[in-house]
Amino acid sequence: MKQCLILFALLLVIFSSSCQQEKKASGDNVTNIWTSFLSDLEAEDKEAFKNSSAETIRCYDCLENTPSEVQQMSILREQDSLWYDKIYEDLIYIPIDSFIANDYDILFNPQFINILQENETVYLSEQKEGITYAHILVTTTPPTVFFEGGQHSFSFVKEPNGYFKLTEISTIP
Repeated sequence: MKQCLILFALLLVIFSSSCQQEKKASGDNVTNIWTSFLSDLEAEDKEAFKNSSAETIRCYDCLENTPSEVQQMSILREQDSLWYDKIYEDLIYIPIDSFIANDYDILFNPQFINILQENETVYLSEQKEGITYAHILVTTTPPTVFFEGGQHSFSFVKEPNGYFKLTEISTIP
């Protein structure tokens, strides 16, 4: 019995150590994804950005980042009873070429890139149904007494070839 307990404890230590190493490797990988992404943004390398992005990017902010887009969304909400479904099932998915042509320069201006480089960053990775995701959360609006603050979230998915592709840009809250 004593030998079984010792063997069990030894296996538990080995398993725990293995999980910690896997978690660290995964975290390092997410950090590398983010470092490469920021480097492409800083260099204003839109071709590299396109290559590191999926065919579409889920981006709600991209729907209302100009006055004319705000007006279009307002009209949609007033005139279409299915506006919510239309936004979240269709319009929110921006084709990468359209994103680069219409949204890239608005979103990734030098001030915002600096915030992404300098502010608190949280790296997360998860696996769901055999797919690996990497999420990077950056505090872009610090909390105050009157506001809880805000973060931008960047989500990447691991492709079958092993490379991670940007799939979503969102804000919290």
